[in-house]
Amino acid sequence: MKGKKGYLFKIILLLIALGSITMLYWFGYHKNYDEKSIPKNADGIVMVDVKNIRNYFIFSYLKTPSQWQSCISNFGTKKKLSLSNFGIEVPDYMAFFHIENQPVNQWFAVAKIINETDFEKATIDSHFTKTKLNDSFTGYQSNELGLFIVRYSNQILCCNIPKQQQVTIQVAEDLFLKHQFLDSKEIKNTIDTPNAATVWIKRNSLLQNDAILNLKLQDQEICIEGQLKWKPKSIKTASFSQNPNALLSLGFNFEMIRNQNSLKQHSVQINKLIGFNLDSILAHNPTRTELLLNEIVEKKDSAISYDYDDDFNPIKKVVVHTSREPSFYFSMQTEDSKKVYSYLKSQKAIDNHEVFVNFPLAPTKTSIRNNALVLEANPPKQLPSASSSSKIGYLQVHLDKLKPQDWRFIIAKNKSLQLLKSFGILSVDLTEKNNSGYFQAHLQTKDKENLITIIH
Repeated sequence: MKGKKGYLFKIILLLIALGSITMLYWFGYHKNYDEKSIPKNADGIVMVDVKNIRNYFIFSYLKTPSQWQSCISNFGTKKKLSLSNFGIEVPDYMAFFHIENQPVNQWFAVAKIINETDFEKATIDSHFTKTKLNDSFTGYQSNELGLFIVRYSNQILCCNIPKQQQVTIQVAEDLFLKHQFLDSKEIKNTIDTPNAATVWIKRNSLLQNDAILNLKLQDQEICIEGQLKWKPKSIKTASFSQNPNALLSLGFNFEMIRNQNSLKQHSVQINKLIGFNLDSILAHNPTRTELLLNEIVEKKDSAISYDYDDDFNPIKKVVVHTSREPSFYFSMQTEDSKKVYSYLKSQKAIDNHEVFVNFPLAPTKTSIRNNALVLEANPPKQLPSASSSSKIGYLQVHLDKLKPQDWRFIIAKNKSLQLLKSFGILSVDLTEKNNSGYFQAHLQTKDKENLITIIH
């Protein structure tokens, strides 16, 4: 009898263990992908693995006991920011997609409403304007948050550009009414990966094949990397000046974007911004292009005036005005930069003192150096430079050098950028590897803080 009880006890323990493992797998690792969340004319997708990210932070907290108290104290905040708190289902995968022939910064996402009351309350609390679009759709718009939402039954389509209502409605019709979905086989490499997020870019005028970029979370940084099978004409490398201490430095081969539709679509706005016809510059085939924003220079000017006391004695008054100007260097190499210079002078963009007058923020000198058109303002006395290996392009931003007034300006333009205040350096490199482009990006935390202390 005793043996039977022991045997039964072992069976119960085994069943409990199997049940626990099953629940752990279902909660932590089993994932479903909604094949009806992306339209067939999408040409770019960011597939966010929600469970992967959640698991990363759970295990990071378990490995870091010093953060347990922070985890507990922030639990209420995290719960308030959860999608479910807005009446929206939290999916296993959240897909953000871009549509062909639309602005680069315009992205969409599909979600489902699981609680009607919570969703309507959230839109009212967030000051969305609700309108009936047609018999099928209802619209919710918030210029403050920069969102436009189209609702169909319990499904919603979100767009981050409220002004593009007609485009968003058309995408909603393709998804919800016409059921024109992207074949999941095309993006199979974005599902069931070890990545926190995977980026898929459809083959285009630059790419010979679809591109996949992998985003991973590490202790002190976020990393993205992947191979880009570019067409041979786009794989041209160059050596750049690359000031390692610059607030922002950017260099790239202009031939990559010279014939892109984004330039043609926004040519009127670009010409108005720069004050001359961009096509007149493109005609001279610009190649290596670089911008170094070294720092923001504070300048103080004193204005002296005089007042008089009751005995008519002069009283000297000094008023100090503080201004902030960029210290930058811009160069563009072309087939004949002297002709470009002459064209700009004929358009009166360059005055008789070689000053580029179309940039009002700082006096900007113009010159020709090594067959490159150079614009320079407030040059530093000593410009440290790093020996740059040959690259297709690069970007480096020292977020840790931005001052409070800079952040106030940036956040006023886009509140979502506030999260970047906790990071130190953003670096992006595009190099040549095995006759392809190799993309690498690193977003490092400030002062080597642990990622879980920033995103909690």
